[in-house]
Amino acid sequence: MTVDAPAAVYPDPPGGEPEFLREAGDIEIEAFGRRFAGHACRFDLSGYRDELFARHAVAFAPQLERAVPKRRSEFLAGRVCASRALARLGSAPATIPIGRDREPVWPDGVVASISHAGDRALCLAVSAADTLGLGVDIERPLDAQRAAEIRGIVVDADEQALIQAGFDDPAAGLAAVFSAKESLYKALFPQVRRLFGFEAMRLAQTGAQRLEFVCAEDLAAQVRRGQRYSAYYRFDADGGVLSLVWLPRPA
Repeated sequence: MTVDAPAAVYPDPPGGEPEFLREAGDIEIEAFGRRFAGHACRFDLSGYRDELFARHAVAFAPQLERAVPKRRSEFLAGRVCASRALARLGSAPATIPIGRDREPVWPDGVVASISHAGDRALCLAVSAADTLGLGVDIERPLDAQRAAEIRGIVVDADEQALIQAGFDDPAAGLAAVFSAKESLYKALFPQVRRLFGFEAMRLAQTGAQRLEFVCAEDLAAQVRRGQRYSAYYRFDADGGVLSLVWLPRPA
């Protein structure tokens, strides 16, 4: 992730408490011939406290009442990134509630996406004027054991053959495809409005920082079998992966 602005200033923790948010700053991602702006951070679970929601002006969602601290900390870090990303668009501060299907409900005129993995969180946000859907996803590196566990869930034999041919490290290639399918789900959800599995989007082609997918099912009126979708991806220095799907609004 490329930080293009000074680190954000967040409220200092009380004396002796670990810092919850760190390495925070605005980001820019270049893909699909344009720049996507957002905000990213790292967060420390050991520094999490429920009172941090109020300190960072983030509403404590009712759905978090029974959540463990790890889930609460991920949610808080994601929503802090979201508020900063929206501010970059000039959007007034607003609560970002959880929708019926656990999706973020964005303010009118905004299309955005949140992701978190390990101790990282980020959000990208764009105007809805030219964007139909946006999905971003970050994943930690896959070791051989984890790759073996999820391979049969994420891809079929033909897709795996494409990964073997297109990536020097098949585990890294699987991570990129897994992440891209997550981004596709997020970008398409506003049209589909229901859960769909990894098998609904089949890998068709691999390339440098680009993956092509074909829809394998009729998911919605405008998301039909045979339609093609592109995903941008890149690997971080530590082997983690970021993917991005942008669906432009038809002219």
